[in-house]
Amino acid sequence: MEPLAAPADDLSSGQVAESTTMPTQRVNYSTEGSGPEFAAADPNGDTPTARELIELMKWHLSRYDQLRSSTANRASVVLSASAVLSAGNALVLNELHSWLTGPTSTLVVSIAAAALLSSMWLTIKAAIGSSRVLVTPKGSRTIFDAGSIVPSAPLFNGGDTIREYDSFADFSRVAGTQTHRDILLAAQVELWIVIKQHRYRYLRLRQAARALRQAAAAFLLLLGGMLVTAIALRF
Repeated sequence: MEPLAAPADDLSSGQVAESTTMPTQRVNYSTEGSGPEFAAADPNGDTPTARELIELMKWHLSRYDQLRSSTANRASVVLSASAVLSAGNALVLNELHSWLTGPTSTLVVSIAAAALLSSMWLTIKAAIGSSRVLVTPKGSRTIFDAGSIVPSAPLFNGGDTIREYDSFADFSRVAGTQTHRDILLAAQVELWIVIKQHRYRYLRLRQAARALRQAAAAFLLLLGGMLVTAIALRF
């Protein structure tokens, strides 16, 4: 049996079939770190368009902004708890000072003083660590050594915008002439910076929370030891 012939195209004489859809501009990433490269449309539809990439960058930036807010809120809780422990340490210090003139042995006072110093040092460490989560000591480009390696990100990064476009005329010119390539590259730079920032702050939050737990444990042991000692001195 012979195969069926393909149906002929229904075209009028002298006319050429034309596609009614315009080719979509799509973006491929360069492996050399030179930013996005615009190429012809992928027939398989696997490569996102420039608009889709911009929306994806916006989603990631919004997500990390929420993570940054959550990390800052938790750092505020650690800082507040450190303040409470500091007040407790001050009360213990006042009580310990009265022991110096009382019948308490020198060995007990020395142990209590060492425990109090440990609690105070850990509390201060937790407070400093949580404050570094809220405000970084240096700029992001300095912390991550990205001054000359990572391109500028005008409009997306406040530091880059103020440093390079201080006047409103320059700012307005850049804001009105950015292309899809410029927007994508700036969004990539800002996303890389906020990811590094989030990791930097989260690690310091973990260190501050660990120091706070240790300070609380030391304070409770000190407080328990002083209560036992005070009860023992009554008998």
